[in-house]
Amino acid sequence: SAWYMLEAVNLRLWIRGARPRTLTTSVASVMVGAAMARLHIGQMGTCIAIHLEPASCAASRAQQSLLLGRFWPVAILCLLVALFLQIAVNYANDYSDGIRGTDAGRGADESKSGKPQRLTASGLVPAKHVLAAAVVCAGIACVCGIAAVVLAKAWWLLAVGVASLLAGWFYTGGKHPYGYAGFGELGVFLFFGLAAVLGTEYALCGTVDVGGLLGAVAAGLFSCLIMMVNNIRDIDEDREHGKHTLAVRLGEHGARILLNACCAAAWLIALLMCSTLWWPWGGVLMLSGAGVAGTLIRSVSQGWFRSALTAASFQTLLFAVVLAASVAL
Repeated sequence: SAWYMLEAVNLRLWIRGARPRTLTTSVASVMVGAAMARLHIGQMGTCIAIHLEPASCAASRAQQSLLLGRFWPVAILCLLVALFLQIAVNYANDYSDGIRGTDAGRGADESKSGKPQRLTASGLVPAKHVLAAAVVCAGIACVCGIAAVVLAKAWWLLAVGVASLLAGWFYTGGKHPYGYAGFGELGVFLFFGLAAVLGTEYALCGTVDVGGLLGAVAAGLFSCLIMMVNNIRDIDEDREHGKHTLAVRLGEHGARILLNACCAAAWLIALLMCSTLWWPWGGVLMLSGAGVAGTLIRSVSQGWFRSALTAASFQTLLFAVVLAASVAL
């Protein structure tokens, strides 16, 4: 009985260490990329009905059938890549910040301030075990990524995968982590926004388009908001430990202004896309969740970071779901 209780406690620690509230970024980015790919595939077989059908129409329908046949296996593999890569990054971040002392004081459980317990800093899990968990999750992401590349025959995506792994490690790892120099948000925008969305779209339909690029920008901005909330929350501790995040560089007031601007830009793009794809109901559905953006901004200004993080995570997934519904309907 005591052993089972101990294992349950350890499992909860590992789940918290994976930072599940942030994983909506991975799910949302893959959903956006898959939605835009499905829209492109659906348009491929459209031809004018005439006698003696052109060969190009038959070829397009054959390609459409091929892509639809492998759509869900590749989409699921892309989702697994994104999820396990982000979990690996979260564990690597926990490990690197823990051994640097940046997470000092994170031994207590999560409090009203929204500062969660860390595996390495708490001392409840040996640092080498946290690093090993990061390596295992990265390995699973690699296996799923290779499988997706083989199915999609998109070999150049292997380079994107390698770049994503390196970006994940050097965010807080290595001698000169870019997360400590204020480039964390840029890394999130590039890899959990542009790379995840456009990589998924290309793997599923063999091309990227303007719609996919807009979706990638919106998903990247929504993802950045989650990191901005965390960095504003941790601004004093990060400054004390020499972690010069963007929030530390801009100051709390400047960081809040940037968060508000990114939130507004992400919502404008989201409304434009959803309204265009399914007029007017896509825009109506997106607007129905606009109160979440207000909650995010108000919570950050008042220091309620737990509710701010929840709002930031929710609106990221909201965009992906409404976009997918707009494409489908």
